[in-house]
Amino acid sequence: MEIGCGARVRDFGGRRYFYFWHYERDNGRSSRKEDYIGRVDSVRARDELLRRMASYHRKAEQEFARRRAQIERQIAAAVHTSA
Repeated sequence: MEIGCGARVRDFGGRRYFYFWHYERDNGRSSRKEDYIGRVDSVRARDELLRRMASYHRKAEQEFARRRAQIERQIAAAVHTSA
């Protein structure tokens, strides 16, 4: 499992553009995706990029919390049954 996201700047025709890269699960495998956001000099594009990064981190934190709770329940059950 790979977790992460970030910004990439690409140059085309002398102009610079933001892309949001992130990992997604695709048929049980992690794959890196890139989404076009907009021109680097656009405040709207920068704000959208930051919103997407925050959203990605929020979802990752929730998934980690869910998995940690699941593991802790299994540990508690194992301790309870082995006593």
